Amino acid sequence: MGYEKSKAHNLTSRIEARKLGVALLLGCCVVIFTYFISMSDITVFLSAANQQPFASYTVREDAVAETKNIQQTLGEKILIFPLFDEKTPVFYWLFLAEIAGKETEVLPETNANAPTDRIMCDVVNPRSEFCDVFGDVRVHGGGNSSAVTLVSPRLGESRWQVLPYIRKHMQNIARVSVRATADPLAAPRCTSVRNVPAVVFALGGFTGNYYHDFTDLLLPLFLTAREFDGEVQFLVTNIQPWWLLKYRPLVRRLTRYDIVDLDGAAGAGEVLCHPRVMVGLRFHDDLVVDPPRAPRGLAMRDFTKFIRAAYGLPRARAERAPRPRLLLVARNRTRRFVNLLEIAAAAERAGFEVVQADAKFGDVAAFAGVVNSCDVMVGVHGAGLTNFLLLPEKAVLVQVVPCCGLEVMAAHTFKRPAEDAGVRYLEYSIAVEESTLLEEYPREHPVFTAPESVHRQGFYEMAKIYLGKQNVRLDVNRFRPVLLRAMELLHDQ
Repeated sequence: MGYEKSKAHNLTSRIEARKLGVALLLGCCVVIFTYFISMSDITVFLSAANQQPFASYTVREDAVAETKNIQQTLGEKILIFPLFDEKTPVFYWLFLAEIAGKETEVLPETNANAPTDRIMCDVVNPRSEFCDVFGDVRVHGGGNSSAVTLVSPRLGESRWQVLPYIRKHMQNIARVSVRATADPLAAPRCTSVRNVPAVVFALGGFTGNYYHDFTDLLLPLFLTAREFDGEVQFLVTNIQPWWLLKYRPLVRRLTRYDIVDLDGAAGAGEVLCHPRVMVGLRFHDDLVVDPPRAPRGLAMRDFTKFIRAAYGLPRARAERAPRPRLLLVARNRTRRFVNLLEIAAAAERAGFEVVQADAKFGDVAAFAGVVNSCDVMVGVHGAGLTNFLLLPEKAVLVQVVPCCGLEVMAAHTFKRPAEDAGVRYLEYSIAVEESTLLEEYPREHPVFTAPESVHRQGFYEMAKIYLGKQNVRLDVNRFRPVLLRAMELLHDQ
């Protein structure tokens, strides 16, 4: 009995000591935080780093390294605190930077009392970089030396290097210098003034791949510019006129103004001045919109509605039909159906009217009408399935996944994006016997028996075999239940 009492007493003592320790720690944090925010030499930068849910967020080594780079660039001390916003549970990086003789607070733009001159930069996101600059903003192009300068005696001196493309490690795109200066003479003089916001972004990277055109550029551009209802100007580096022509109906719905070749403007000595300039594009995930983080709460269905309006597509929703239309996406190179006619016949026996088509390069508008007229789209994993964005809501996307071990990648690419767009999603993973890789490798080869060994060699080695060499000979009997399930979903409206 005495032992139990002693044990309980010791446990209670440890709990009380732990409570005291926690209280002291919290007290110290409050004192330190109060000290910093009361200092006269403080600038606060809020950057929603990757906007991961607080509960699941872990501090990454690359983020710590990036923070050290920022510290070296600014030449100032930087402290990092985790903050928790109860309305939108987001992990924020709070940069406290010493700037002699200045006191500024760069607040989120949703704050009604935010200063008119401010910079918000997120450069620790592992995927993309983005800056939002307000005030007397001057943009000077220059290929490898484009610069965005905010003249603000209130903010003092600071500088970032921002990649204006959503893949921050892309090597073929030059960074843009974003800086604040207190000295108007240190900034270039305006040659053109426009009282509308501007967006600086780059065409390059994976431009030209249909999937990347949407996930790297068109959707991020929509997220960045849609809130302005056309009253925004695009300043483009590494401009690709053919790309702007290809997607002209979409681009022209986002801006009413001429698109500026920022590199060409530099050659003419132009300095473009705007009251607000965004450098880079907003990005949430591949073909994903996260409404709590999007301006005006935009969602994926807003993007598909925007696309239908731009191309004048009549069908917003798939309805019951005696013979629903099924589109077979006919790839011309790798990962194509080698028994397309047999698959078409099986789909017709299942009750579908079959359409066989593939988009011609540059002719998006014509193919958009074909896709929108269909109720089901079937295709092997690849860029062509991006056309689900043109389907009416309640239609069905069937992704055929090649072997071997590509299910996670395939689902990441199209499953959530399709479902968020209101399109029902089905997936069919082929068996080894349905792969033409059997014509190149024996059945007992590790390509089939141990695909994880190939995947461990990296994406490019994996892609060379499973994406670059593989076609599909679909077993129509094995595939028939998927066709029947697609028909059931269409009838279940």
